[in-house]
Amino acid sequence: MNKKPLYYSVETIKDSIINGVYPINSLLPTETEFEKIFNVSKITIRKAIDLLEKDGYVSKQSGKGTTVISNSIFNKLSNGYSFANLLKQQGYQVTKENTQFEYISLDPQHELFPYFGRKSLEITRFYYLDGQPYIHLTHYLPGDIEIPVIKNHNDFSLYMFLYKNHYFIAHFHDDFLVEFPPVRILEGLNLEKGPVLGRKRISHDINQKVVEVSYARYNTRIHSYQIQYDV
Repeated sequence: MNKKPLYYSVETIKDSIINGVYPINSLLPTETEFEKIFNVSKITIRKAIDLLEKDGYVSKQSGKGTTVISNSIFNKLSNGYSFANLLKQQGYQVTKENTQFEYISLDPQHELFPYFGRKSLEITRFYYLDGQPYIHLTHYLPGDIEIPVIKNHNDFSLYMFLYKNHYFIAHFHDDFLVEFPPVRILEGLNLEKGPVLGRKRISHDINQKVVEVSYARYNTRIHSYQIQYDV
C-alpha cells in the first residue's frame, strides 16, 4: 500500500478536528468506523491515529477510545513550544492589537516579487505583554487571498486563515538578526532607538511554494526571546 491513503487519512481527520467536526474532549470514531470511512486497512488507521497523537491532537486510552485534546493548526514547533504559549505559561497576559490588512503592489525588484508576483496581502499587528507593546509583526501572503470579513480583527488567527484558504504550511524556517527597523515601528514599540531583535520567517507548502513571509521585531528590553525544548 502506498503512502497516499495514510497521508489522506491523517490530513482529513486533522481537518475535521480543526474545523470542529470532532470537538475538543469528544471521542473520535473507532478504528473499525474509520476503516469503512476511508476504505483502508486497520493498520493504516492505527498509524494515522498514532501520528495525530504524536502531534498533540488526540490522546489514546486503552478501553476508552481516542479523545480530541487540541484543535490548533500548529501543536508542535520542532519539539519546542511557541513563544506566545511559553509567555502565557509564565503568567504573562499576551494580547493582539491594531491588526490591519492591506494589499500592496510589488515591482520585479521587490524582494517578495519572486514569491508572490505583483500583489501581496500585508497584515500588520502588535502583540502586547501585560499591556506594553512587545512585538511588531508584518505578514505577507499571496495576493489572491481575500481580506476576511470579521468583527474583531484582533481575534484573527493567521494560520487558521491560511488553512481555510487552502494554503497548507508543511514547514518553515526562521532567521534571527539584529536590525534597525523603521521609526514608525520603534515608536509603536515605545522605543526611542534601535537596534532590536528581528526575526524573518519563510513558510512553505508541501510543494516547496512560499505561502508566507513574515517579519517580527521584539522589544527585548521588556522580555528576552526564549525557546524551550522537550528532550
